[in-house]
Formats: sequence, structure tokens, C-alpha cells
Amino acid sequence: MPNRTEDPVDLLLRALADGTRRALLDRLRDQPGLTLTALLEGFPQTRQALSKHLALLEDAELVVPVWRGRDKHHYLNPAPLEALPARWVMRSAQQAQAASAALREAVAAAPDGMAQAHRAAPPRGKAPAGDAVAAALLQPPSPLLQGQPVLNAAALQAACAYLAGTAAAVRALLRALPADAGGQAPPGGGFALAEHLWHLADIETLGWRLRFERILVETKPSLPGVDGDRLARESRYLERPWRPAARRFVAERRQTLALLARFDDAVLRRPVVFAGARTRAGGVLAACVAHDLDHRPAMAERWAAWQARNSV
Repeated sequence: MPNRTEDPVDLLLRALADGTRRALLDRLRDQPGLTLTALLEGFPQTRQALSKHLALLEDAELVVPVWRGRDKHHYLNPAPLEALPARWVMRSAQQAQAASAALREAVAAAPDGMAQAHRAAPPRGKAPAGDAVAAALLQPPSPLLQGQPVLNAAALQAACAYLAGTAAAVRALLRALPADAGGQAPPGGGFALAEHLWHLADIETLGWRLRFERILVETKPSLPGVDGDRLARESRYLERPWRPAARRFVAERRQTLALLARFDDAVLRRPVVFAGARTRAGGVLAACVAHDLDHRPAMAERWAAWQARNSV
């Protein structure tokens, strides 16, 4: 982990000292927003070696990762390069503005860049008056949470508030949705509401809670991913009552939040390997928030569809 008191120019020079890292920056200059797989395609080095190069670029803040659902996208950040001449310093104000605009747009649009496996188009507008379930599900995250790693106390507090809001939304569903409802899948495919709830419970148990627990006790944990789609198929969620899953999610999320209460800036910057890619603990937390963002709008849509079918 880099020394945070180190001169930023030294970090920049170290990051730029290797031809592979310069080539990665070249690729992001020309193609902002590449996923890790797309960014590393065609390089002769191993994925592990390239991930180390990318981590150095992130440490120097030359590359900013932005989470979109379960995917991490990468953007060139030209701002640190103002400290020294290099070919990535834009030759005109127009070029510099274009690169910065691509990064700003990616960060601002991150909540809408969700994985397509489970979601439908998020409902537009505000929740209907008096609809506590829709209001809880559609509550937007703080502007501090836009896909980038969570690396400070303010963003950590905002992340915990949003994650707690998901548990509150599930509690509202427990109060409002009959036990025999929630099994209707959307016409265009995707998860039924009951499947969302089972998925959230299993991923909280097998994924997020254990990951944050390991981050607190291990120096550099390697955190595996969870194949949620495969888990859904093998577990046959629609053949099982959803209410126990909803209660388990609420209980597991409470434990997750208790773990996150022990995080501080140093823990957030702790290096980890997450689903085969190097990041920081704050990147894992950003992915957790993005996962909730992947599900809540789709759950709101399924809830609205159930209400429409059962309205008098």
C-alpha cells in the first residue's frame, strides 16, 4: 500500500515509469470506461501482472475506477498530470475538457449503469403518495455515491445509510406483500420479486458480510465473487417461500452494517483482491452499493406491477 505522505509527483513518476502502464493510459485516453477485461485485452503479460500495473495507476489517481452494477469501468484522470509534462497532458483546453467530461459523465451516470441480468428499466418519477414500499425502494443514494471507491468518512456514512435503506425497503415489503405473492416474473425476463429477495439474502450471507469481515481481520484478503445467477437457478427460488429469505436478509444486513461501523479511512484504503481484480476495501463497498442499486429499481417495478394486477 502506498505511503499517503509521499510526494504526489513521486507517485506519478513511478506510475509513468513503465511502458505497460503508459500503454494502459493510452488505451483509456482513447477508450474511456473500459472494463478490466477489455482494458487488458491484447497485452502479453498475465492478468495478475497487469492488475498490479493498474493498481499503481489507481494509487497515483491517474485511473479512476467506477462501479456500474457488478462491473468496474476505468477512466483516465488527467488532473494529476498537470504537475508534470507528459503526452497525456492534453495539448489543448478542448482535449483536456473532453477527457475530464468523460470521467464526470461516467461518475454521474454510474447508478444507471447497472448489470442487466436482474433489472428492468427503473421506474420514472417519484413514488406514489403513501406508498411506503416504493418510496423506500426508489430513495436515491447520496451524490457522494456515484460508483467510485468509498475512501472517506462522509462517503462511508452515505454508503451505510443507503445499505440500511435497502433493509428498510425489504421490511416494508414484509409488511405489505402477501406471502403467496411475488412469484410473477417480468414479461421481458429477469427476476420475480421473490427471486430478488432470495438473491439479496444469499449474496448478503455468502458475499458482502463475509467480505467485510475478512477485510477487517486480514492484511490483504482475496475475496471471491459469487455467481448469483447460477445460485438462483440451482436454488429454485420460486419453489420456496420468500418471507424467510427477506427476514434473513434484514438480519444479515444488520451484521454487515455493524462491520462497516468499524471501518475508517485506513481500512477503506486497504488493498484487496476482489473477484480476481485488485482494488481497495472502499471499492468493495462501492460494489456493494452498486449491487443494491442493481436490484432496488427492478424490485420497485415488480411491486408496482403486483399492485396494478391487484388493484380494485
